[in-house]
Amino acid sequence: MATAADANPNLVSETEHFVRTNIKIPSLTPKWNLDAWCYLPKAGRAPHPVIIMAHGLGSNKLMGLAVYAQAFASAGYACVVFDYRRWGASDGTPRNSLYIADQLDDYRTVIKYCRQQPEFDPQRVIIWGTSLAGGHVSVLSAEAELNLSAVVAQCPWLGIGAKPALSLPLLKLIAYSYLDWIEQAVGFGPLYVPTAAAPGQLAILNTPDSPMLRDDLPYVKSDFPNEITASAVFQMQKHRAVDNASKVTCPILIVHADHDSICVTQGALDFARNCPKAELVRLECGHFDIYPRQPYHKQALDAELEFIKRIVPV
Repeated sequence: MATAADANPNLVSETEHFVRTNIKIPSLTPKWNLDAWCYLPKAGRAPHPVIIMAHGLGSNKLMGLAVYAQAFASAGYACVVFDYRRWGASDGTPRNSLYIADQLDDYRTVIKYCRQQPEFDPQRVIIWGTSLAGGHVSVLSAEAELNLSAVVAQCPWLGIGAKPALSLPLLKLIAYSYLDWIEQAVGFGPLYVPTAAAPGQLAILNTPDSPMLRDDLPYVKSDFPNEITASAVFQMQKHRAVDNASKVTCPILIVHADHDSICVTQGALDFARNCPKAELVRLECGHFDIYPRQPYHKQALDAELEFIKRIVPV
């Protein structure tokens, strides 16, 4: 007897609300594909409005993004959830390397791809990002040529972070960052540091709510590579979505955690103050309290769904 999997070998799962398949999207680098999950809702008719989603610093789509995509697809929105080049299940080397210009291009590539597929409505394209990807989508929201319908930036990195205290781990991180930059510039392999660690240890993220200290986040530890190119520090310093806030061309929702020790409140306030199209939702929690299985996840997700349904109804 033929099954749904026989008819579609890329089928991953099916529920009463949506069908999820695996797709490969050609990237700007020849022979490198972006690995993506495609969620198609069963409610409504194609073409569906589509939400394009990716994860933040040092992360991949296995780390909780399915929870959001399932909620959006159950509400009638198609979703395409992808990994950047060099990360997760996507192609590319060197692995686990942060090049922000490439990650922005990966978003643009997926936007273009979705507009070319008959199941997606090219006039109803939404982009969603969390943490560093929240900064990515905030930057892209200022690009009028993308003709985006709406943007959701969850606990986004907008270019303003907490000033770290001078310490030996900080000095080591700065030194490794320069070494990585030099080594890559002359053609050697990258120099890696941990993405996250406990306070007082060497890492890009070593705040009290570091994910390395928690066992209640929505992924298994093996899904988190916890290594990143040391020069990611320089990449993040230049990634300032807040500077382009006045140029945003579509409605954008900023969901901010007021006790965020990574993406501080000043960035969210400055962005919202300078962006007439911005809506700001502030939650009394830390950066990782917004994620699935955490106490403020429902409030954040409810705010995002309310915004999306109001701005881009199905």
